[in-house]
Amino acid sequence: MGIGSILPKTLFEVGGVPIRDSVLHAWIVTAVLLGFGAWARSKFRVWNPPKWQLAIETIVAYVEQLIVDTTGRALPQAVSYLTTMISFIAIANLLGLLPWFGAPTRDLNTTAALALVSWGSWQFFTIDKRGLKGYLHSFVEPNAVMLPLNLIGQVSRALAMALRLFGNIMSGEMIVGIAFLMAPVLAPLPFALLSTITSVLQALVFTILTVAFMADAMGPEEETDSVA
Repeated sequence: MGIGSILPKTLFEVGGVPIRDSVLHAWIVTAVLLGFGAWARSKFRVWNPPKWQLAIETIVAYVEQLIVDTTGRALPQAVSYLTTMISFIAIANLLGLLPWFGAPTRDLNTTAALALVSWGSWQFFTIDKRGLKGYLHSFVEPNAVMLPLNLIGQVSRALAMALRLFGNIMSGEMIVGIAFLMAPVLAPLPFALLSTITSVLQALVFTILTVAFMADAMGPEEETDSVA
């Protein structure tokens, strides 16, 4: 294992478009989540639920409470989306700890795509809660002079989320790689443990930021009600 093995590599091309290993690994994470979701749906029990079901319900309950604490609203339509987001990012981050795999989030293209999805959710829920007129008006609040700054703010938030996730995961994998080169037997173990904690925390941070920016875009609850 060397530093070069950490960087995303092109595996093949489709129609002249290079497919990196990070894309393949992201497909694997997606397939795992879809497969598990299809399997779990038929296995859920109301009485005497298994431990894996309790774990899922704990994550969902945490996301629900996170939304309420951050936005002051229940937003049940956002629960499944945010639960999927935190699960995907956490698994994608942890994938880099397995032999012959790499975290898809060590590729800036992956984190940029996740940030773009997050940005899209701000727009969707803002329009849903404030209406199209209220959504467009939010770009000129408190006055029209703020339009360029509000637009820059939207872009900078998404860019910061992409760079933050990419930087933390890439730096973690580089530290483990350097430790492996220096002492390949024992040294990487504590760093791998630290990387595991970081991977989960970064998934949590990304989701919290998504909810926070979503709440900011939607505006106060009273304002939402008045617009509706």
